[in-house]
This record gives sequence, C-alpha cells and structure tokens, in this order.
Amino acid sequence: MNLEEKVLSEELIFKGHVIEVVNETVKLPNGEQSNREIVHHHGAVGILAITDEEKIVLVNQWRAPIRKTSLEIPAGKIDGDDHNLIETATRELNEETRYEAKHLAEIYGFHSAIGFADEYLTLFYATGLENVDNELPQDIDEFLNVVELTFNEVQAKIKSGEITDVKTILAVNHWEIERLKGELHG
Repeated sequence: MNLEEKVLSEELIFKGHVIEVVNETVKLPNGEQSNREIVHHHGAVGILAITDEEKIVLVNQWRAPIRKTSLEIPAGKIDGDDHNLIETATRELNEETRYEAKHLAEIYGFHSAIGFADEYLTLFYATGLENVDNELPQDIDEFLNVVELTFNEVQAKIKSGEITDVKTILAVNHWEIERLKGELHG
C-alpha cells in the first residue's frame, strides 16, 4: 500500500520569526480526507562540546513551553537561507558558551518532533575547546548559564529526569559510544 498523503490545500495559521504553522487538508491513502497541523522550522544545529578535562558543556536556560529551565547542549537555529552548518555551529558555540573548537565534525541529523514539525537538527562534535577572543553577541532574549559536567554527572541527570531534551540525550548517547570505542581501541 502506498502510504503517501496528497496535500489538497494549505492554510497559513501563524508566521513568526522562528516557526510557521499551517493547516493542511490531505487525501489519505484510502481516499478519505483529513487535516494535519504542521509546524515548519528553518532547522537547527546542536553541539556536543567536550572539554580537554572530559566534561560536556551544557547550557541551562528557561524554556517557556515546559515552564522551567532546561539543561541542554548548545544549539541554535539556522538563520534564513544560511545553510553553512559548520558556520552556524561555530557561531552558536561562541554565542552560548564563549568557546571555539579546534575540531568540529558533523555527527548526523535527525527530525526532532516528526509527528507535528519538520525541524531538522544537525548534531556536531566539538573538541579542542578554547575561550574565544571575539565574543559574538547573544540573542537579546536569551539568558543562560554554562555548566560543565562529567560523563557520570550528565548520565545521572538524564536518569533522574533533570535532562529531558532529546538533542542532549542523543548527544550524550553519542559521547558514550565514543568513550566505549576509546576503551575498546585504547
């Protein structure tokens, strides 16, 4: 069975500076019609930044949708038509942590909330961290604290429910794989 839904019409509900919300009328595989509420997003990057002391760099910031602070990897949205993800990751690492990385490599990308949004987030691995010489300005509505945790500390915060952010949990899982590879080969 072909599972593809055909879009019959689309109505713009909201257009903001971060997201756009549309209501689509679709034709289902069985010929019936239904509606889909979809959030469009430019995409984003997340950075798994590991210090020379083997600590993960996280930021603690207020997240309005969950009405509390969230401990997360540094991340940020792709601006407009800028699709140079390395530059975006470098910028976000500077803005949020005041670090720059000697080594910055793309890990993989993923959809963050595929049931209702098309946001695609690309995860990067940053090592060889140094304090930046030229601090980029933070977003005017962004307030955060930088936190550095050991592997065991970040694992405990995930297990206790203090960290629930999916990009951060995926990043920590990648870090665990990298650590295991080092034990197997080192």
